[in-house]
Amino acid sequence: MAKFINKRSEDDADDTSDGRVIYFSKTPGQPSKKAERQAESQSNKTEFAKLIKGQEGDIFSSPDTQNKTTTITRLFEDEKKELNNIQKLITKQSQSLDKAKRIFKEKQLLIEKELNKKSSMFSGDKFTIVGQLSSKMAHDIRNPLNVIKVQVDLLKLRYSKQEDTIMLDSLERMEKAVHGITNQLNDVLNFLKDSPVQLEKTSLRTLVTESILYVQVPDNISFDLPQNDATVMCDKNKIERVIVNMIQNSIQAMEQAGKITFVVSEDEHKTNLQIQDTGSGIPDDVMQKIFEPLFTTKHNGTGLGLPICKKIVEDHGGKISVTNNPTTFTITLPK
Repeated sequence: MAKFINKRSEDDADDTSDGRVIYFSKTPGQPSKKAERQAESQSNKTEFAKLIKGQEGDIFSSPDTQNKTTTITRLFEDEKKELNNIQKLITKQSQSLDKAKRIFKEKQLLIEKELNKKSSMFSGDKFTIVGQLSSKMAHDIRNPLNVIKVQVDLLKLRYSKQEDTIMLDSLERMEKAVHGITNQLNDVLNFLKDSPVQLEKTSLRTLVTESILYVQVPDNISFDLPQNDATVMCDKNKIERVIVNMIQNSIQAMEQAGKITFVVSEDEHKTNLQIQDTGSGIPDDVMQKIFEPLFTTKHNGTGLGLPICKKIVEDHGGKISVTNNPTTFTITLPK
């Protein structure tokens, strides 16, 4: 707070006025504006000194470096140059890395191409050889099987008159064994055989009724034939083979009395044939694999029946699928 001083100077001694002269002075604790400016300048010098710490010499000692703006600009330019150099180095390294990645991908593609080439040569040649060998063995085995079957039939005819039940039972088991081996050989031959599809107009209802005639149907199995019919362009013998396989699978799935139902439906693009049975259904883990070659849950199965059916249907440009509850195989053929 300002102090008030009452003082009369010597020059005012003769002054007849009775007035007073009052002087104001600041308190010791309040700095003047000049002192504030000096303190601020000193603070700026200190901060500036921190900024240029590490520079050679004292920039304030030379008349040419007194301008702080010029010095800061120079420092910024130096830093900018360093940053540019770093960016150029990063860009160069990035380009080198991209080039290395491109070369790596090219080498990888070449290796994959070579491996695929070797693999295709191996799998193609080996598969052809195995297929030819299997086909030859199947034909060679079928010939003696036919001889055995003929002899079994003759023996059954002879001992049926003598009513020798023991011999007849033995001959019946032999006949079933021959029949089982023959079916397995037929599956192998049908899987390996790649014959062209011979298309002709065919009635689906007729295909179903004729296919049933090729199957040994137990007395406890009944059929519901399609209520309607549809004409399709297909290879009659091949689609018949598919339907026969479906019927045999359904019969094997129904241990007790059951029924197989056929449903025909169509639209302007496709024709569907559904084959349903009253069996116990297909387990979920098995359903994902039933169309895979060599997969089977049957003791004497080859695992080729359903893959053959799938291949035949796909050769016709169609597809085959299966669902549960009830077990339903759906064969879809294009118009």
